Amino acid sequence: MGRFYERELPKGYVEALVVDAYDKKSSRGMQLLALVIAVIAFNMVLFFYIIPQWSEIRSGFSIIGGIGVIVAYFLYVSLHELTHGAVYKLMTKQKVMLGFKPPAAYCGVPDIYLYRITSLVSLFAPFTVFGILFVGLFFLIGDPFVKTLILVLLALHLMGCAGDLYGAWILLRKLRDPATLRKDMGPAQIYYTRIADQDD
Repeated sequence: MGRFYERELPKGYVEALVVDAYDKKSSRGMQLLALVIAVIAFNMVLFFYIIPQWSEIRSGFSIIGGIGVIVAYFLYVSLHELTHGAVYKLMTKQKVMLGFKPPAAYCGVPDIYLYRITSLVSLFAPFTVFGILFVGLFFLIGDPFVKTLILVLLALHLMGCAGDLYGAWILLRKLRDPATLRKDMGPAQIYYTRIADQDD
């Protein structure tokens, strides 16, 4: 069908890997990565910003700001998935599926098989877009309390990208053939490789 996807699984391909966000066995790597990112990100926020700026942060504290960051996070989760969807729509013109099943929101294009390049662009899109946005806001806004809230959102963003980064790692390190295909079912990802690659 082109460089970006196939409508049907081509001949000579076999299922190589399944990662399901709701299956503990297949998602252990993703969960471990999320934990590592969370520990690193929140400790950096704590030790490099909150503790040194504590007196200024405390003086600017407001309940409304705390509620605001919770609302902003749920808005971010929706926008994160819509960013995946926008990439899929631009690159494939196919129907995008969006959904939420606690504890995760998801986006997928379950009716087609994505080539590696399409998958990588989609996987890295929210990480890049919102990373730049939150870092930019941190430097543009002067209020220490608001800066803290932005850093918390940035840390949550990095943690929320664990599944995307794990998927990218699979494609960049484990299944490196550009012809690798991925079926994005939303919560579950199925990876396919050419039979000839099984001997490598």
